[in-house]
This record gives sequence, C-alpha cells and structure tokens, in this order.
Amino acid sequence: MWDAIKRKRRTRHPEPEPEEVEQATDIVCDRCKRPLRGEEDGWNVVLDKGYAIGHLCPDCQTAEENAEAEVHEATLDYSAGHVDEDGRVRWSAKGVCNSISVGGHAAMRENTAIHMMVSVEPPVLRVAVGPQSDARLSGLFGNVTCKKAVHEEMASKGAQPGTRDLSYLVDSDMDATDVWVVEDQAMAVGGAGSHKLLVIYSPDIDPHLLEVFAPEYADSMREAIHAP
Repeated sequence: MWDAIKRKRRTRHPEPEPEEVEQATDIVCDRCKRPLRGEEDGWNVVLDKGYAIGHLCPDCQTAEENAEAEVHEATLDYSAGHVDEDGRVRWSAKGVCNSISVGGHAAMRENTAIHMMVSVEPPVLRVAVGPQSDARLSGLFGNVTCKKAVHEEMASKGAQPGTRDLSYLVDSDMDATDVWVVEDQAMAVGGAGSHKLLVIYSPDIDPHLLEVFAPEYADSMREAIHAP
C-alpha cells in the first residue's frame, strides 16, 4: 500500500521600505559624512539591536564590518525584510518559510491512510489536511501562526483529535522538502498494525522544514535518520 501512496506524490544590509526611513538624499556616512548619491553599491545600514541608527559608505567600513555584511548577505533573505511594530528591522534567514498555505490534496482524497502532507517551497510552507486527519497534529508546528492556520483548516474539514503516538520512518524515496503523516497500518505486514502514526521523511530532510514542522520532535527525527 505504501508503494501506491508514494506513486501519488510525486546586498549588504539593505534599506527598509522608503516610506519607513529617510530619503536617500538625506543619507550620509556616519564616519566621513559623505552623502549617498543615487544607487551607489556597498553602503551598509548600521543596526543596534535591530534598530537602524546610521549608515556607512564602502570606504569607511572595516574589514570586520565588511566580512559581517558578506555573511549576512549570504544567509539573510533581504527580499523578505520588514520593520516590526517596535521599529526594528527584521529579515528572515534564506530558505525559511515566511507564509503558510493550507488546503487539501488529491492524494489525500484518494487514500484516507494519509493524515497530513507538509512541504516547503520557500518562502511558503504548504500543509494539506482532510477530515481523516488527526486534529491534534496542528500542535506539531513550531510557531503560533502555523498552529492557528492548520488548526482552523482542520476544524473546517471536520478533523477530530486522536490518541495515537508518533513513530518515524526514513524513506530515501521521499523528497527532502516533504513530510507525510500516515496510518501505520498502511505499512503493516499481514495487517498487524501498532496503532501509531508514521511520520515519513527523507534522510536529507530540508533543515528549514524541520524547524517549522515538529521542532519538539526534531531530535527524535534526526536519531531515526542515523539509526542502523
């Protein structure tokens, strides 16, 4: 049955938005006082605990400041930057999920052994549930927004909470960006199930996905990857 299931899946610190900071014509380097003219490259925003407090031109940046900016440029998603309610500049790490999409999936309608399908397509986390889903699984998500969105979707589908424990199956055929939660009976030999739900994922699971889905179980999932 599991084979049948598987066949069915298949710059530097940038400026915040212009309306949130001074106009470019007002920007000057904190050290040499040179004004920023036009679209010059290499300028840095100086941040203190998330607050933008000044600017540095390329000529005035130290080697350490330049190296830090290079690291941030490689690891932060500057296209997803925003200013929070306290006025602090925030950027997400590259590859993480900044939004969530919940709904159904054709594979779930055709096979009620599937309780949940989770996938990450940065910056979107996609979650599919159905009325057969175990409603308590909404608690496996690592932030309040995800928990709330999945819980509401499950409630709209009529999903009911269950009592089964989770076990983990590492499957090399799974995509690294997917996690499935299925009935253990779908994998049982001779119909002998153990009344658990299987969390199925790739041995090369995307670490950003693991941070969003089941973070409290992440250590157990990693142990399953390395189990003999």
